[in-house]
Amino acid sequence: MKRSLIVLWILGVGSLSMFPLPKSPPAKGSVETTHLTVVDSTGKLSSEALSRLARQIQETMDRVLAFWSADAGIARFGKIKLVLDKPRRDVYSCVFFWESKGDARTRVVQVFGTEGSPQMLAHKLTSAIFPNPDKLIRNIMGTLAEEHVGNPLTFPSCGLSSDDWVVALLRSNAYIPLSRLGPDHESWGMGDSGGGKLVIHDKDRQHRAYAEAGSFGSYLFKMYGMNKIKQFHRQSYQKERPWLEVFGLGMDELEKRWLAAIQETAHAESVSLILKLRDSRAESPCAEAQRRSPRKP
Repeated sequence: MKRSLIVLWILGVGSLSMFPLPKSPPAKGSVETTHLTVVDSTGKLSSEALSRLARQIQETMDRVLAFWSADAGIARFGKIKLVLDKPRRDVYSCVFFWESKGDARTRVVQVFGTEGSPQMLAHKLTSAIFPNPDKLIRNIMGTLAEEHVGNPLTFPSCGLSSDDWVVALLRSNAYIPLSRLGPDHESWGMGDSGGGKLVIHDKDRQHRAYAEAGSFGSYLFKMYGMNKIKQFHRQSYQKERPWLEVFGLGMDELEKRWLAAIQETAHAESVSLILKLRDSRAESPCAEAQRRSPRKP
């Protein structure tokens, strides 16, 4: 398999966002698509290669918009700026952040690398379409989109199932209650250094938290449907995490039902593999799971 856009978070080499993200990446070349301004900040892509990549990324954007039955928010925010950058430490990755110039703010999805099948691109495009300030809500929605229309090898499921990762966490007493996953970065094992720079303080906690958000989001999607998740996103601007108002149940009861459901449908072989990977103290359990996964992007 060609080198993939593997998120630095999951490879044990630090957060992709721990590297300074330029507030205004230099535009060496750019291509406009329906919803994106695709910029080559490397200065190394031919016009043909840049146009080809822009078409591929727009196709992913089209799938994400169709999945959510949403528009790209161009009337409110303008086009999304998609920056193609050099890979960091030979690892491909994607991030979403806001770029500010005076009073203007632009949504930016930055992709580190230009080869292979992107990982987390559908996730980060979803974050740009639904830029929620609550990290749990962003990751519920982003992971859901990635699993349905993105790369099946993407973090945090890593080619397996987020449900099975969570079942393994429960069986190894490593599960983090959802009430302990706050809207900001710290409770996710991460930190914000300001200026769009993030660092990981606890890679294992980060992976556990993301897997839980992905599995929980999948449960909400199956039980309540797309419109309820979008409603939850919208109403979260009026009230912090309006579980009861949208789903008719409080978070504790939703969490209880979700955990019971995934334990009934867990794949024993997959859960066993995850437990072995975690017990092995491998530098990157996710990368090893990707290597063993039969799923292809």
